[in-house]
Amino acid sequence: MNLDLWKIFYEVANVGSISKASEKLHISQPALTKQIKNLEESLNCQLFIRSKKGVTLTTEAEAIYQDIKNGLNSFLLAQKKIEDNNHILSGVVRIGVSTTLCKKYLMPFINSFHKDYPGIIFEINTDPTNMLKESLRKGQLDFIIAKFPLKITDDYDYEKIGTMQDIFVASSAFKELINTKLNIKDIVNYPVLLQRQPSSSRDYIDNYCYNNHIKLNSIMEIASSNLLIEFAKIGYGIGVVTKEYVLEEIKRKEIFELDITPQIPSRIFGIITWKDNYLSHASQKFHNYLIK
Repeated sequence: MNLDLWKIFYEVANVGSISKASEKLHISQPALTKQIKNLEESLNCQLFIRSKKGVTLTTEAEAIYQDIKNGLNSFLLAQKKIEDNNHILSGVVRIGVSTTLCKKYLMPFINSFHKDYPGIIFEINTDPTNMLKESLRKGQLDFIIAKFPLKITDDYDYEKIGTMQDIFVASSAFKELINTKLNIKDIVNYPVLLQRQPSSSRDYIDNYCYNNHIKLNSIMEIASSNLLIEFAKIGYGIGVVTKEYVLEEIKRKEIFELDITPQIPSRIFGIITWKDNYLSHASQKFHNYLIK
């Protein structure tokens, strides 16, 4: 039997008036009266006694009302929670992302989203990408935001949300290279700062060097891209960094971009999900917020 009929019966019994129940349920009185009649016909008994003051329950209906009251209240409470969740009033979004990508890309989105949906809680995991992929596979994360290329199998789904450009930067300690057109082979004798393995960024640069038949003189390998930028700023070496991460430093002339050919190919970054994982309404909402 249609549960909506019991909800109508329950509301009419509570308020003792078809007109008041009609207003509360946003159903026209004729439609509501017809629904009550349908319920009575299916039960083969009269449920309400109508009078000028409203309606009262028949003896049979009183027994039914008491039987369904607690059960229907529990159902309505559960339904309310689902509806609240559907309207993104609460929930948790679990994201795996690198510290720098979180700071430079993700945080502005979270800040804007939080203003619209303050009940949403974010859990951010900044483990290495391989560990994040395993956490995603186990259902411990809703999705990962990462730069490509990245080794993933057909069990993962990937959606592009943007591109980034890796560049070579240096401080005034290498002022002879300012406004100088260079070939990548000109850099092999300079000290270079690289990200440490395991790192998709390092894999990308290594592949770039391989394709151009060079080997960079790496004097320091650093896990943190933020720390690598700091060492480049003090003149410790030429840093390989993501341009979008150092725009402010370049603007303040703390570092400058080297004019090198061939340019490092731009990189795609995007959202990675595990095909078998279910995204909550909150996670789906934020996911759509990122790709719109």
